[in-house]
Amino acid sequence: MSTIVLITGANQGLGFECVKKLAAEQTNYQILLASRNAERGREAAKNVQSLAKGTSIDVIELDVTNDDSIAKAAKYVESKYGRVDVLFNNAGIFGVPGATFREEFQKVLDTNVVGAGCVTEAFVPLLKEADVPRLLFMSSGFGSLTLTFDTSSPLYGFIFKAYNTSKAAMNMLGAMYAIELGKDGVKVNMIDPGFRSTNLNGYHEHGGDPAKGALQACKIIVNDDKNGPHGTFTANEGPVPW
Repeated sequence: MSTIVLITGANQGLGFECVKKLAAEQTNYQILLASRNAERGREAAKNVQSLAKGTSIDVIELDVTNDDSIAKAAKYVESKYGRVDVLFNNAGIFGVPGATFREEFQKVLDTNVVGAGCVTEAFVPLLKEADVPRLLFMSSGFGSLTLTFDTSSPLYGFIFKAYNTSKAAMNMLGAMYAIELGKDGVKVNMIDPGFRSTNLNGYHEHGGDPAKGALQACKIIVNDDKNGPHGTFTANEGPVPW
């Protein structure tokens, strides 16, 4: 049976890099490429399909800030596949240009945290149908309280209030799911992709190779060991301090 992997916000950025890597390396995967805009999702899938070595890609319209969209996507996946082996909450935004402080905070947290929680709640029943269910959250080193105060950290002094707060909150959300779902065998982990140059940050000049931002996430995704990692916050280099 195929390994069914659903990645939100997968039509661009690091989610798309994960789709590309999985498609190129895995021979029996069914990737559910979730995109807020279905047309952009189909375009992304078209660009990846040539890389696939036995992996299939199914585009799903999914807006993480819209409950009806989430419910519709969950119903579709349930009727067509009956389960999800991996749910990767990757969709996110960095900021809202031109918005007031309150507007930006509300939009960023609604997308990055509330959206991830709502998607997870909708897909938990399908995760529990998998043999080795994995739940991932695309966090960031910017969400680490320890690194925020560490003057030797390369992240020190980068003050992105809404975004950094959202990633710290995502870590707590993931931690709660790790405790809640761990008893059911669901492996829950948080990923720090590193600071990568993507559309999320306007292709920042100091960002690293986006492809390398997919390495740790894909490493966790393909680990179908029932004794695999659980309750971790990791980057390519190893554990990230909370």
